[in-house]
Amino acid sequence: MEVLTKITRLALISAAIIVAVSCAGGGRKWDTTHAGDVQTGVQDKAQIRAWFGEPYQTTPIAQHPSGCTERWTYTHAWSNWGGAQTTSETLVVDFDANGIVCDHAYLKQ
Repeated sequence: MEVLTKITRLALISAAIIVAVSCAGGGRKWDTTHAGDVQTGVQDKAQIRAWFGEPYQTTPIAQHPSGCTERWTYTHAWSNWGGAQTTSETLVVDFDANGIVCDHAYLKQ
C-alpha cells in the first residue's frame, strides 16, 4: 500500500509541475508581418483579410468620431511558465461604410 501511495504522490507532483510550466493561450494566432503597414484610407477589407485572414471578432460601431462603422479585431495572447511570462498581440482595424480602413491600432506586449 505504501508503494501505491508513493506512486500516487509522484503522479500528483508531476501533474502539478506540468500544469505550472505549461503554456496557455487565447484568441487566434495570426500573421503579424503587415501589422505596421495598415494605413488609414488606403487598404480595404479584402486587403486586410488577405494579410491577416479572418478576424477573431467583428463588431458594428456606432457614433465613431471618424465615421467608422465596423471593427475587426485580431488578437492572440499566450503565457508560459505558469503565467509568469505573458505575451499578446492585438490589431484593431476600423472600416467606413465603403469598407476602407478609417482607423487602426496595433499593440504588442
